[in-house]
Order: sequence, then structure tokens, then C-alpha cells
Amino acid sequence: MKQSTPTSPKPPDPLSILLIGPPGGGKTTLEMSFPSICVCDCDENLDGPERFLRSKSKDFSYSYERIRYDDKDLPLDLDKCYDGLMEKLITLKANEHIKTVAVDSLTSVNEFIIQKILRAQRRGEMEARDWIPFKSRMLELINRLRGLGKTSICAVHESKITEPDPKNMMNKTIVGYEPSIQGSIVDYFGGFFTDMWRCTAEAAPGGLVEFRLQPIRSAKSDLKNSVGLTETIKIKSGESMFEKVAPFLKGRI
Repeated sequence: MKQSTPTSPKPPDPLSILLIGPPGGGKTTLEMSFPSICVCDCDENLDGPERFLRSKSKDFSYSYERIRYDDKDLPLDLDKCYDGLMEKLITLKANEHIKTVAVDSLTSVNEFIIQKILRAQRRGEMEARDWIPFKSRMLELINRLRGLGKTSICAVHESKITEPDPKNMMNKTIVGYEPSIQGSIVDYFGGFFTDMWRCTAEAAPGGLVEFRLQPIRSAKSDLKNSVGLTETIKIKSGESMFEKVAPFLKGRI
């Protein structure tokens, strides 16, 4: 048994961050800004964030693994991508130069797992019983990430939770946002991470874009943070989201 005391507190767990938000909300740009990072690229969508980050620093560099391709750069069938990702994580755990590992994004991993299950079951559609192994595979991935002993980041698209508008039944009102993960696991998915932040973008005057990082739980999003972020952070067009967050990450990355 170990003890946590005022003079000898428990060391903090490695950060495990879930970034949710719509496409273009800045999730990938934020994760790629973390130091000594390797991005497990499941979406093949890094060019835009890289171009932006390189415009801010000519010395910008990062590592990446193309999960949809094999070691010879030949495309993989989707049902083989999950196993490839898990193998890459084993390699990254042993790489002492990599301090942060990102999976971009879990929305694609969701499809990798479904295709893997359908191949094994020799079916074309998921059945109720298939969501049990789906959950097990997704938890297996999260556990492997948490077991790296490094900062881990997962980006995922968000799904809108809607209800009929009582004043106009033809319209729907957005009442919440949740990770775009299928199956019942979505109801408590954020619980497997130390932090869950929402990244969004809005139009700003002059044809510019303003990004927002929301780390605080709200009526619409079950967010959380372990690093002391206390309010929504606004990032003007051209500013670095990571620079706004970095002061809160001291001693954690």
C-alpha cells in the first residue's frame, strides 16, 4: 500500500487528454503543438495544421505514423488498421525520444474497429451482440495509451444531441455535445481520460476566425480538466492555442 501525504503527495498521472469538437475546431493543431510528439495519423488530415504551425515557426517538426498504410506505404484495408495502430503504440512506448503520443482521430478508429469485427464475424452489418467486442477494443486502445507512461492525446469529432423544439416540432434544439463514438460506451467515454476539452471555431470580424478551448463542464458538455484551466480560452486568428495552455502544463509534460 502506498500513501499520499501533504509532504509526499502521489505523483500526478500522465496526462491523457480527449479533444472533442467539430471539424476545423483546432483539435489537430493543438495536439501537434505538444513537444516531442508523434501523431498516429488515422485521418490523413495533417497538412492544414502543419502549414499553420510551420508559418509560426520555420523550425517546427514532429513525428507521425500513417495508420492507413503499411511499412511500404501501401494502403491497408480498414479492417487491418486497428491492429496496425496497436502495434505502433508498442513501438512508441519504447521510443525514449517521444514524450507525447496523439491519435488523430478516434472517429476513424471507431470505423477501424467496426470493420475488424465485421471481418471476423463475416457479416456486413453490426448486430447488438457486436457492440460488446467493440467496447472491449476501444477500451483496449485507451488502456494501451494510458500505459505508455507518456502524455497521450486523442482527438475525436463531436456529435450533437438534439431534442424537438416544443415551439416548432419541425425544428430541433441542440441540448448537448458528445464524442462521436458509437455504442453505449459514449455515455461515459470521457471518464477514461484525465482531461476532456472542447475545441471550436467561430467567424470573427474582418473575415477572420476565432478559436475557443472550453475545458469546464457545462450543461451541454461533460468536460473536465486536471491542470487548473478555469475558463474558456479564446484564441484570435493567428495565435497559438498551445501557448495559451502551456503555462498550466508545467510539471505535467
